[in-house]
Amino acid sequence: MEAGARRCRSGSGRWCEGKDEDQHVVFVVRGQGHCEQVPRRALTPEVSPVLLAMVEERGADDTLPRGEMDGQGRYVLEGPVNKHAFSLLVECVRHGGCLPSLEMAKRLQDFNLEALLEACRFIDYYLLPGLSKMQLTKELLASFVRAGPLAHEVLDLDKLGLCRSEMIMDRIHLEGLRIKSLKLENSHIRRISIKRCDLLDCELSLTVSAGEVQICNSRLENVQLGMFTMSTSVEDNSQLVRCNLRVVEELVVTDSELHDCTFRGSDEDRKDREIISAVFRNSELHGDVTLPFDKIVCENTYFHGGLIHMTKSGSSISLKKARLRTLPRIDSEGKINLSLEDCDLLEPLKFDRMRLQLSGVRCSKPCEFVDAEFASKVCGITFPRGSKFLNVRFMDGLQDCIATGCRFECCNLGYGQNAFSESLLTQCQFQSCCFPFLEENSPVANFSGSNFVACRIQWSGQFAHEENFVINSHWLRKWNLAGCTVSDVVTPSQQTQ
Repeated sequence: MEAGARRCRSGSGRWCEGKDEDQHVVFVVRGQGHCEQVPRRALTPEVSPVLLAMVEERGADDTLPRGEMDGQGRYVLEGPVNKHAFSLLVECVRHGGCLPSLEMAKRLQDFNLEALLEACRFIDYYLLPGLSKMQLTKELLASFVRAGPLAHEVLDLDKLGLCRSEMIMDRIHLEGLRIKSLKLENSHIRRISIKRCDLLDCELSLTVSAGEVQICNSRLENVQLGMFTMSTSVEDNSQLVRCNLRVVEELVVTDSELHDCTFRGSDEDRKDREIISAVFRNSELHGDVTLPFDKIVCENTYFHGGLIHMTKSGSSISLKKARLRTLPRIDSEGKINLSLEDCDLLEPLKFDRMRLQLSGVRCSKPCEFVDAEFASKVCGITFPRGSKFLNVRFMDGLQDCIATGCRFECCNLGYGQNAFSESLLTQCQFQSCCFPFLEENSPVANFSGSNFVACRIQWSGQFAHEENFVINSHWLRKWNLAGCTVSDVVTPSQQTQ
């Protein structure tokens, strides 16, 4: 080492005394061989008040703590132990607290993850300027990756002293980590990727924006993802427990589970004519849930809670390829549009206050439909004996359907000529229902053995009127009414059925 720089050693190993002794201080890490010298004038309150307090003269005042010195007059630091992190710390002090971005990036090329974590921890510990903390935070989060299986211990990022706000980042990439207390606000990230991680008690606040967010094969518990982002995907056996997801445009959940999760903040960004959608594929939702979406598609997905609260009037839910044993109560200001496609209804289910569309639905047990509306024709459905329809409107009727031994009360059974095309509605109870009139070209339907109580035929022409339901009526000549009975008055026994 150069003697003028006061870094030479004598044969005894002590630091040489020189004429610049009063202008430099030397720092050494406890238990380590590496040490560095720093110009005394570089230690200022703005650069590092902690390092300054260790070396400054205090005169007769011995009440303030002073830095520990070894036998060679060097100030002993507790870290960082990693030589690259220690060298970076000293270099930042020499340059007034922070390095130019290009030089910082060049130095960090030789850092492994442990060295970078140490650098972050001690940059904060010695209170170097916020710009240095920001530079290291951005470098760490851009590729925060640990190879191999997840560690047993949880890394508390709160103890690293990372920068939390006022950052613009190309990406946050977390992989192979078990961490807690990641906090971020007032920042923008172009892409967030979380893979093979365990995250606990983290928060990306409402003041964070992101281009897209991807969560893959990870477990998140009490993680508040409040950032503004157009696209969020949760996939590959991920599990979210008591988390919040803010959805601005689209949420896609695939092969994953959501337990007691919320979607707070999704309503705050609604623009004119904007549609917020969610897609759930091969997934499970546990607990009561509030869904602030306009359109929801569920493919082979199951709701295990007792209540689904829809905040948007007229929202639509589409269930595909599902085997349903239960259907949570759906709460909404208006009727919900519910579509069932290629589904198996394995237990008795109740559909209340919905606009329904059924396609390829197989009912194993009797179901109940209350205050419901079928906006399109119901085709190819077999309703098990004992199914009940109360105040249901079949806007376009039924086709190729079987409903034997079912009960219809206060129902409107369609308007057009094809309202009961090739359908079998035998041995049914119709009470206070409205039927369409028929013309010569109307298709045949079978109502044999059914009872009609206080029913009417609705004329849907220019001047609407109703007629009593009469078996030999001209309007019903295309229906098989063998063995049917008709009465105009509802008896008390019929009311209680």
